[in-house]
Amino acid sequence: MRDRTRRRVTGTTDWRRQVATAAACAGTGVVVHAVGPVLPVPLAAIGLGVGVLGASFMLAWAADAGEAVFSGGLVLAAVALVGVLPEFIIEVHFAFIQRADLVTANLTGATRLLLTCAVGLPLLMSLLARRGGRTDEPIQLAGPRRLELGILFVSAVFAVQVVIRGSLTVFDGVVLLGLYILYARRVQGTPYEEPAVVGVAAGLMSLPPRYRRPAVAALLLGAAGVVVVIANPFTHALLDTGTSLGMDPYLLIQSVVPGATEAPELVVVAVLVANRRPAQGLALLLAASVSQWTLGMGSLPIAYLAGGGGMALPLAGREQVELGFTTALTFFVVAALATLRPERVDAVLIAVVFVIQLIYPSPFTRFAAGFVLLVFAIDLLVARRRELGPMFRTVRFGRHPSA
Repeated sequence: MRDRTRRRVTGTTDWRRQVATAAACAGTGVVVHAVGPVLPVPLAAIGLGVGVLGASFMLAWAADAGEAVFSGGLVLAAVALVGVLPEFIIEVHFAFIQRADLVTANLTGATRLLLTCAVGLPLLMSLLARRGGRTDEPIQLAGPRRLELGILFVSAVFAVQVVIRGSLTVFDGVVLLGLYILYARRVQGTPYEEPAVVGVAAGLMSLPPRYRRPAVAALLLGAAGVVVVIANPFTHALLDTGTSLGMDPYLLIQSVVPGATEAPELVVVAVLVANRRPAQGLALLLAASVSQWTLGMGSLPIAYLAGGGGMALPLAGREQVELGFTTALTFFVVAALATLRPERVDAVLIAVVFVIQLIYPSPFTRFAAGFVLLVFAIDLLVARRRELGPMFRTVRFGRHPSA
């Protein structure tokens, strides 16, 4: 396997240059943070955004290589967790400082982006096939990926009562964190697939064996440190800039920030698709979505309590609509992928709905979009009810189900 990985590297200088460029961007963010009070807020927002983007790419590369360097099913959960670290820090920070009005903004925006891209992959495959003059091959997920779908379904069902009640309690958080622990214990790789290491990750794998783990660990820890330092200042600088321009802070956090922090994961997925490994790209998107729904959302009420709030994080009407729409979208994604074969018609539907609600981000549009997706989700779940049994068995408590 390692010999094949070495042959996959086509330009050692190129991957080293990419790492150096990302590290320079991350360092720029740290410098901007250090001299932040001197700079105009819009300029600081740009500099910090460059830093977050550079660190996010470093995290994505380290996570991609880490799946090949380290063994064990837990690595898959760690890969996804590392990928969503910037969003996780931002979400927990808002809960800790008692900004209940913004606490769901980044969570819902990032989750929708990940899930929409997961179902929308057949469109990207079709586009690449046309440009490359080759046959449009269907995507087939591996059987172990039913675990991610099952966890997403259970999380969405549990979120329904949160939306109706209008609050996210510490008990809710404990349940969601328990789901993440269950997922981390159950997750497993696909034995007949090699870890998909391409680009920078393949470059890291081309290093001598004794340097691989230290190199991946250094990249991971360095990038994570940068994210911890500048993620929150970046969010506040972006908020101040948007407010001064008359933009809605909630929509700013929901749309702009996920676009920056999720960019590395989307680039990695695009590279995997281009290298004819779309199933692994789709698995990464699903795993990251699980981390958002369980670990990300479950940490919010606990952070809210730690910051001086009560036992329940209140959700106003707008936050209920936003979380409800994300819940409906999750149901549709699970239904669309229940057969482990994403269809182009489902990709078109979710892409159209996503674009419409992004262009017209009113509560009514989000409510209507959620209703449409929920109707289609119920129809698909009824039609594919035989696929639900194997999915639910992967989530059951107790002894691990056999593969």
